[in-house]
Parts: sequence; C-alpha cells; structure tokens
Amino acid sequence: MGQKHWNSNEFNARLAQDTAWTNASLKATPGTGLRLYVTDVVVNCGGTGTTFSLLDGSGGTTLLKYALAANTAVHINLAVPVKLTANTALCLTSSGASVGAQVVAHGYISK
Repeated sequence: MGQKHWNSNEFNARLAQDTAWTNASLKATPGTGLRLYVTDVVVNCGGTGTTFSLLDGSGGTTLLKYALAANTAVHINLAVPVKLTANTALCLTSSGASVGAQVVAHGYISK
C-alpha cells in the first residue's frame, strides 16, 4: 500500500493504441468552474514516426505538438503548467498510426 499523496486533485491520464488518434479524450472535463493544468507529458512512439498534438477540448486549440521518430520516447516537463479552458477535456490527435504508441499526461485540477 502506498502512502496517500497530499494533493487529491492530481491526475494521471493514459492512452495507448495502434491506430491514429483523432480528438481522443485523454482526460475528461473536470466540472463547472474547474480547469485542467498539464505539468508533464510522456510520449512513446511505436514502429512509425508520428506527430502528436494535445488539444484544448475536442478539435480545440493545439496546446503542445511534438514529432517523434519511430521507436523513440520523450518526457516533457513543463516549467509552467499548460492551462486548459474551464470545464474542457484534454484531447489528443496524432498524424497517423504508430503500433505500440502511448501518451501519458500528468497534472492537476484547480480553478
């Protein structure tokens, strides 16, 4: 059993699949008056190079875009958290399919 962390508003969201993502929900809307703040993103690219885009809602503004070569990974630690629009989901789109690709986002929920 792990020790409970002091901040119950933290989130860890993960998507993994072998097909392209189009406005896929990575983290659902937090509720009225609340926002998602993204602090870290980890992207693992599979057998095909792909460009990943984190979006402010489905089809929304691009918050972060990163291109990776095949069979590579990157951990992006954001010194200043990316703030989404209030009550908006964190979504993901990729430029194509990449077998074994996954994206993990870490952050917190606040006003």
